[in-house]
Amino acid sequence: MRSLLFILLAGVATACAGGRPTERLDRHDQRQGRYRTYYDDARTQPFTWGRYRHGQPVGRWRYYAPDGALQRYERYRRHGFSDITYYYPGGQVARQGRARVVDEHNGLHFYWLGEWRYYSLAGALDSVQTYTLGKRQSTRYLTGNQPSPAK
Repeated sequence: MRSLLFILLAGVATACAGGRPTERLDRHDQRQGRYRTYYDDARTQPFTWGRYRHGQPVGRWRYYAPDGALQRYERYRRHGFSDITYYYPGGQVARQGRARVVDEHNGLHFYWLGEWRYYSLAGALDSVQTYTLGKRQSTRYLTGNQPSPAK
C-alpha cells in the first residue's frame, strides 16, 4: 500500500514539475488542456507552452529558442485572432501585431493583419507596417531609417 501511495505521489509531483507528458485528448480525440513541447528528450528545454480547448489553441502561448530565450508570445482571442509579440535574442521586443488563422477551402492560413509595430534593439519604435490578409499595404518609418531608393 505504501509503495502504491508513493508511486501516485511521485506521479503527481512529476506532472506538476512538467516532467510528464501534458498532452490530453477530449472525447473527440482533440487536444485538451495544458500542452508543452520540448527540444530535448530529457524534457528540460521547453519549446512551447500553451493550452488547448477542443483542439484549438487558447489563451497565452510562449515559444522558446533552444537556448531558453523567449522568441515569441501569443495571446489567442476569439474567432481565430491572436496578438503576437516577437523578441530579439536579448529579450527586447522586436515587433508586435495581430494575426488571424482562417480556414479556407485549401486549408488553414495564418495572416498578419492591421498595424504591426517594429522596434529597434534599443527599444525605439522604428516603423509601423499595415497588413491586409498577410499582404503589406504600407510602411511608415519613424526614426529616419528609410531604405534608400532602388536605382
